[in-house]
Amino acid sequence: MHNLKKKSLTIYRDQKIFEVINKISLSKIKILFVIDKSQKLLGSVTSGDIRRALRKKIDQNLNVEKIMCRNPKFLLKKNKNMINKHELICLPILNKNKRIIDFQISEQVLRNKKENTIFLMAGGKGARLLPLTKNTPKPLLKIKKIPIIEKIIINFREQGFYNFIISVNYLGFKIKNYLGNGTKLKVNITYIDEKKFLGTAGSLSLIDVKKIVSPFIVANSDLITEIDYKNLIDYHNDKKSDLTICAKNKIFKMPYGEILLKNSKVKKIVEKPISNHLVNAGIYVFNKSLIKNFTKNKKVMMNDFITDQLKKNKNIFSYPVYESWVDIGNKSDFYNSR
Repeated sequence: MHNLKKKSLTIYRDQKIFEVINKISLSKIKILFVIDKSQKLLGSVTSGDIRRALRKKIDQNLNVEKIMCRNPKFLLKKNKNMINKHELICLPILNKNKRIIDFQISEQVLRNKKENTIFLMAGGKGARLLPLTKNTPKPLLKIKKIPIIEKIIINFREQGFYNFIISVNYLGFKIKNYLGNGTKLKVNITYIDEKKFLGTAGSLSLIDVKKIVSPFIVANSDLITEIDYKNLIDYHNDKKSDLTICAKNKIFKMPYGEILLKNSKVKKIVEKPISNHLVNAGIYVFNKSLIKNFTKNKKVMMNDFITDQLKKNKNIFSYPVYESWVDIGNKSDFYNSR
């Protein structure tokens, strides 16, 4: 076994959860195997384990043992049929002492083409980025010499997605002129032209249901992220969700001491408390059945639409994002990303 492969697929039992997150984010094989100093297999951690930890707001400074599966699958010799039978990406091969001696990695290509439609919302004015957006739509602002929307499309393409619909409005002709039908990026692109500003969700009302493959991903065109989109869609399907919302864990530190009261009486002062919150990451998975719930050409904000669907008892789940995620919402975010 190559040391490089071993190093990229294993992590020691005393390493921290945040180290696992950093390491698994860089890997296309979304699993790490937990070992002790003698290379003995102790457990495994998948992207699903990490997302559950984020949902539970488990301290990322704890050891990986806190979240690992303690009964991982393994092989005693290479067995191609077993790994494919269970739709597994990777299994460790152990010797009689349960030490890892190699890995069986599925021959299934992770970048298989996926038919699911990607809907990118690119119609906003980008007012918070003025004057940068006076003559350039925000999706065409460049980060490391590449327009934001091009980086987004390339990331999807590298994960196997190639069918795109882009809604445009403000300076939309520039986006259409730059991207065209997607040929130069080796994808398929069609457009929806907003005749008026339809908010953060209204343009979904203009989708031709017959032209999309469900479930489809909806994303803002100002987000740079390394989300595993296949895993996202698998999660959505497994949950039998109508709508799945990507949620990024954000840690906020209050710069003041917080006074805790009970009936106006001071019970405690907590110095500069830290709180964890799951915030809307601006990426969603929709079943196309939800499109009929939109009124054509009516301005709709995504949060209002989601609230309405909750009232209708739709199945809506969150998908915690541990991967890198940058929202280019203002000049500070933009310049920091360059």
